[in-house]
Amino acid sequence: MPKAYWVGMVDVKNQDEYKKYADLAGPALLKAGARILSRGGGGIKNLEGKMINRLVIAEFPSLKDAEKFYNSDEYAGALKYLNSEVCDRSLNIAEGVD
Repeated sequence: MPKAYWVGMVDVKNQDEYKKYADLAGPALLKAGARILSRGGGGIKNLEGKMINRLVIAEFPSLKDAEKFYNSDEYAGALKYLNSEVCDRSLNIAEGVD
């Protein structure tokens, strides 16, 4: 079964409120079996499209595991801190090639 990659592209507008989300989401990702590959705002180089100030990439054992985490009660507890005043974001899960 191929691994899955959670890719979040985020434009944070309110760092203090976003931190409340990140403080819950990061540990929850690890608890769910994800491996965080990138979760920072430093070192992003925009080559095309809209510039963002945070990129999160996490590896899950499978697409099913990534979706299960997204729909979990634990992650819902973190999501309650996000709204359009805190950040604009795009979140996708991509299945790996092997």
